Amino acid sequence: MCSKDNFKIEPTNDYVFKRIFGSVGNEDITSDLLEKILNKKYNKIDLSKNPIILADVLSGKSGILDVIIQADEKDNINIEMQVAKYEYMTERILEYWARKYSDEFKKGREYDVAKRTVCILITCFDMEILKLIPKVHTKWNIREEEYTSVILTDKLEFHIISLDKFEKIGSKNDREKELLNWCKFMLSPNEMEAKIMEENKYIKKAKEELDKISQDEAERELAYRREKAIRDQNAIRANGYKEGKEEGLEQGIKQGMKQGEKNKALEIAVNMLRKGIDIKTIIEMTGLTKEEVENI
Repeated sequence: MCSKDNFKIEPTNDYVFKRIFGSVGNEDITSDLLEKILNKKYNKIDLSKNPIILADVLSGKSGILDVIIQADEKDNINIEMQVAKYEYMTERILEYWARKYSDEFKKGREYDVAKRTVCILITCFDMEILKLIPKVHTKWNIREEEYTSVILTDKLEFHIISLDKFEKIGSKNDREKELLNWCKFMLSPNEMEAKIMEENKYIKKAKEELDKISQDEAERELAYRREKAIRDQNAIRANGYKEGKEEGLEQGIKQGMKQGEKNKALEIAVNMLRKGIDIKTIIEMTGLTKEEVENI
């Protein structure tokens, strides 16, 4: 990891991402990003449920700095920026959706008025399941196997943005091009062309917000601490996996040797029984139990 002095403030840092897209006062920025992802324009979005807790920033846990959005008082939207690659990413998204959707009924809502829950995952890597799909943006619903145009319910909707694909895959239409401009901002904010920011004033405002964070010493410290916490957590996880693998190998060898010794003792016991040697002597000579000898 680079030193604190050389540390670059980038939107892919989930603390920085939340500061830009989850702060009250930046609703217009977030609304434009949502429009480009969901192809839907909201009249009003609420960002008031995004407090930043210091303990969360200093934790290496993923998913705790998500941006939570209530849109037009009918859609619950969650955006997660994910840099590190974890196992079971899709299961994590589904679990989070289930938890958020079930919250609707804890509030006493009826099925017909329960809010739609949309989860958006933005990754800096390509998930294994997406490697064969040549798209930056994928949308997921529950569909009928044969009649794929029929969606079971609009209450569940996932979107995955794979940032590492955006330079490899060209846009098919203007809306996709506008989403790719947001992708470029997230990955290379300091390389944004003036033309792009002239065409989209919200990207320009997001860049100005990023510059403010970069120039604020306290903000820089929190962003640096957050990235360091994530890297430390990943290092602990990787080291634990390595140690576990080595320990597992060592235990496997020991277990194999122990089983080999047991098999050899059983073989000797069989030969001794054939020769008419009494069970007590066999037990003393082989170390087997009375039950093991009797079951031969």
